[in-house]
Amino acid sequence: MQPTNPENNDRSSSSESNSDVISKEIYALVGGAPPIAFSKPTFKSKYNTKQKAAPWIQQTFTNPARLDDLTLSHWIPESKNSEEYPFAKFNRVIDVPDYTDEDYEKHLTDAEWSKDETDYLFQLCRRFDLRFPIIEDRYSFADKQRSMEDLKDRYYSVQRKLIKARPHTPGEYPQERQALIQQYAFDKDKERERKEALVSLFNRTKEQIEQEQALFVEARRIELNEPRLAREREALLNALQLEQAQQAPATPLTPTGSGSGSGGMLNGSASQASGGSGTLATPGGIGIAGGTASTSGLDKKKKRMDEIGTGAGIKKNRRISNASSGILEDVIPERKEKMVQGVYVRSQKLPVVTKQALQQKLLKAMADLDIPVRPMMPTGQVVQKYDQLHHSLLHMLELKKTVDKLEAEHRARLQRGQIARKQPPAGPRDKRRKQG
Repeated sequence: MQPTNPENNDRSSSSESNSDVISKEIYALVGGAPPIAFSKPTFKSKYNTKQKAAPWIQQTFTNPARLDDLTLSHWIPESKNSEEYPFAKFNRVIDVPDYTDEDYEKHLTDAEWSKDETDYLFQLCRRFDLRFPIIEDRYSFADKQRSMEDLKDRYYSVQRKLIKARPHTPGEYPQERQALIQQYAFDKDKERERKEALVSLFNRTKEQIEQEQALFVEARRIELNEPRLAREREALLNALQLEQAQQAPATPLTPTGSGSGSGGMLNGSASQASGGSGTLATPGGIGIAGGTASTSGLDKKKKRMDEIGTGAGIKKNRRISNASSGILEDVIPERKEKMVQGVYVRSQKLPVVTKQALQQKLLKAMADLDIPVRPMMPTGQVVQKYDQLHHSLLHMLELKKTVDKLEAEHRARLQRGQIARKQPPAGPRDKRRKQG
C-alpha cells in the first residue's frame, strides 16, 4: 500500500473544482444544451436487379455529310435501330449558285476576273461554306494576290447579277427581288475603312484610352448639367435685360407717319388738344409758343423744337381722325435711338418688358405668330420692325384687357338686372315696414 501525499490530493481536488467552475461558466454563456433533432434516416431504394437489361446491337451507318459513301459501325440500343444518324442534322450546306458559260458571257464578265478564276473562287466558297478568312488563306490562283474584300466583292457582285438575270416566277413581286438584291450589297471601300478603323482602335495606347475615357466622362457631365446651365443662362439674360431697361434713358417718341402733310395735321391736332392756349409742352418742359416770351427766347425754343421734332409732344397710341374718310388710325410710335458711349450690339436696343405676366403673354403672342423672341440678324431695320411689333402687341394686350374688363362688368350688370326682375314687387306692408 502506497502512502498518499496530501499536497497531491489538494492539487487534484483544486483542479477538479476549477474544471467544474469553468464548465459551469461556459454552460451559462451557451445558454443551455442545444436541442437535439431526431430525424428519420432516408436511404435510396435498392437497385432492381430483376429488371432485364436493354439489348444493344452493333449497326453500320453512313454519314450523309460525306460524299464518298464511307461505311462505319457503332453500338446503339436495339430500340433505335431504325432511326437516322443523329448527327446528320448538323450538316448545313450553303446554297452557292451555279452558272453556265452562256450566263457568264452575258452577265458576269469582268475585266479584272477571268472565268477560270471565278470558277475557282466559287469552288472554294462551296468547299469552305463561305468562310472567307479560310478562303483567303487557301486562295492560290496563278500567283494572284487577292484580299478578302476583293473576294467578297466578286462573290456578291455575281450573286446580284444572277438574281437580276433570273426569270420571274409566278407570284413573285418586284419588291421581294429588290430586297433580295439588297441583302447581297457590299461596299469594298467602306469595308476597308471599317477594318482600318478597328485596327487603329485596337492599337491605341494606354494613355489614349485614358484620355478617351476622360472625354466620355466630361461629355456625360456636360450632358447632365445642360438643363441647369440653360436655366442659369436664361436667368442671367433676363437680369441683363431688366438692368438695361432700368438704365435706359427716357427717349421721346415720334410718330411713324411721313410727309409734311401728316406732320402738319399732327401739329394741328396737338394744338387743338391743348385747349386752344397755343402752348405745346416738350419732354423738357419748355414752352414752344407763348405771348410773353422774348424774341431771343422764342428763337431758342424754335431751335429746340426743330431738334426734338414736331411730333415730340404727341402721347403714345393717340388716335387721330382722318377728315377725308372718318376712320380712326393708330399712331404707332417709334423710339428715338440715342447714341451711347462705347461699343454695343444692335440687339441691346430691343424693347424689354419688365412685368412678368405681360412678358409671358407677349411671348405667347409672338409664338402664335411664329416669330422668334430675338431676331437672328438684328440689323437696324429688323430692330425697328421688332420695336414696332412689340408696341403693337402691347397695345393689343392692353386693349384686350380693357375689353375683358368691360365685358365682365356688362355681364355683372345683366345678372343684377335679371335678379332684380325676378324679385316680386314690394307690397304696402313691406313699404310700411321700411318706413317704420
